[in-house]
Amino acid sequence: MTIKLKGLNGGAVELTSEALQAFKAAFKGQVLTADDPGFDDTRKIWNAMIDRRPGLIARCTGTADVVQAVRFARQHGLLNSVRGGGHNIAGLAVCEGGLMIDLSPLRGVWVD
Repeated sequence: MTIKLKGLNGGAVELTSEALQAFKAAFKGQVLTADDPGFDDTRKIWNAMIDRRPGLIARCTGTADVVQAVRFARQHGLLNSVRGGGHNIAGLAVCEGGLMIDLSPLRGVWVD
């Protein structure tokens, strides 16, 4: 079984179920697909005029999750977006068909 996502060049990227399971195993937060409960609520942003559907949503719980998500997107050449609070008027937090890296579960910042 494979899942199709959008790549950086606009073409399709096919992920094997093994690649997706390996990502989920290394990720502490939730990794949501369109079939998972909460997917539609998570992809919504403040500007309801924007209605994009990412292929995957990675809900980060900490720095290690952010690193894993960026590494996974780079390794597979995936189109990706980063959602903070979801308030960008242009809707840039949600990409169509790619990996949305959701930082909204994070509640603190530490700067060295």
